[in-house]
Amino acid sequence: MRAFRGLLRFLSYGLLFLTIWFLWPRELDGYSVGRDGRTAVPDYSMVNAHYISVKAGRVEAETFAHDAAFNMTTHRMDAKTVVALIYNEAEQRTVVRADHANFLMDDRILHLTDNVHTLSPDGFLMKGPEATYNMGKRLLTASQPIEGETFMKEVQIWGDSAEAPMNENKVYLKGNARALYQERRHGATRIKGETAVMDRAQQKVTFEKNVKVEQEKTVGTSQAADLFYSKEDKGVRYMSLNTDVKIAEADGKYTRSQVAEFFAPTDTIVLSGFPAVYDGDDAVTGDKITVYRATGVVEVMATNAAGAQERAKGGKKGSETPTLTKEDEELIPE
Repeated sequence: MRAFRGLLRFLSYGLLFLTIWFLWPRELDGYSVGRDGRTAVPDYSMVNAHYISVKAGRVEAETFAHDAAFNMTTHRMDAKTVVALIYNEAEQRTVVRADHANFLMDDRILHLTDNVHTLSPDGFLMKGPEATYNMGKRLLTASQPIEGETFMKEVQIWGDSAEAPMNENKVYLKGNARALYQERRHGATRIKGETAVMDRAQQKVTFEKNVKVEQEKTVGTSQAADLFYSKEDKGVRYMSLNTDVKIAEADGKYTRSQVAEFFAPTDTIVLSGFPAVYDGDDAVTGDKITVYRATGVVEVMATNAAGAQERAKGGKKGSETPTLTKEDEELIPE
């Protein structure tokens, strides 16, 4: 029985060797020498290497390299100038480029280093100094800082580390998560939190813990935030700050609430959850407060007025007050 197992092991190694020989016909045989001076198992050096990993009849990944070396003892391949094609369950491929890579065949792990660029099927680009792909989990991880951007650059993101499951169209940012987007009326808008999840299928980024938003002369803080971006508008159309929300203006005015919703189409902020607007010694409270940013008008839905609307002073004279449109209401997630 032991001899039979040995024969199977020999045939397996022989098959692996033949596979490599066919895939890389320009191989150059060489021998590595250990510290004791003895010759080790032969290594195979290859030019224009192409490796394919197949499981259950389906291609999981392909790698192309300008130069590569294969070690029979460790079942490890080291390569330079690498392009890896990683396939998800829907057979969509993510293209990863790197200056260097090593592939641990027994563990089915591909580790890429130096100028790693990952391009997803939807055009999302992520860059960083290193990344590791686990074939069994179909999971791409980056343990060092990364940056990324959508295809039309509606949103740019950064994080100290990241995970990207190939089958989810999501990027999980861990540590110092940040995003930058352009808002049509208020220009560059920066948002950060301790963690974030970018859901590219929903065109949504969710931030958690110690969230801060900076936009022109406005600074908002909260414990969570959702922003929905739009390829058509090339920016963010709707953003919601949630839990312990404070929005401060450069002139000293500020608001408090549990929820603050930013509507880009009508340039309004809707406050709910015990909302209040403070201006010096003056304060306005109600069930729901709408701040019209273009005019400075504050509209209050007051509990003590049986649902009637009250208009607070402070708006620009002669300015028309816009109202929330059906388009705005459709932006609110269900």
